[in-house]
Amino acid sequence: MIGGGLARRYARALLDIGREEQQLRRVLSETEEFGKVLEGSPELREVMEADDISRRDKHAALDGALSKAGFLPTTKSFLSLLIEKGRMNILPQILVEFRRMVEEIEGIERVEVTVPIALSGTQKDLLRTVLERRTGKKVVLEETVDPAVLGGMVVRVGSTVYDGSVRTQIRQIRQNLQKG
Repeated sequence: MIGGGLARRYARALLDIGREEQQLRRVLSETEEFGKVLEGSPELREVMEADDISRRDKHAALDGALSKAGFLPTTKSFLSLLIEKGRMNILPQILVEFRRMVEEIEGIERVEVTVPIALSGTQKDLLRTVLERRTGKKVVLEETVDPAVLGGMVVRVGSTVYDGSVRTQIRQIRQNLQKG
């Protein structure tokens, strides 16, 4: 990831400030909201990241984008700092790191689940309960439907992958048959 270490440093600074002001979740929410605005507006993103646009004009664009949002001064100051340092281009990486840090503090684990068809509410609840017992954390499921899985599921908890897909089982049978 380009700017990964730099993104982590900015995320850590924002985390420290958010904790100090006891507004951690709100700072995360506001920063993500601005990230979505930036992502949804190519013109604004171009202004924020262009080298040939003055900082004053960038700050004016930021003020315009935030004028009705009611953001905390902390969030506004952080976004202004990114403009001053010419780092608005790494905001997406900062957000990934910042969310991870906040969720770690809150004891939340994001779990990626890939299934061939969407899970029912009951199946999600059961899977979440099993994973919460296993991890000791509050689990947030991120479901992806991929018909290529064929059946079963692939679960990613952090860097650990549990592959119970039919596709993988078929591949293993095929390999065993080829070995003899």
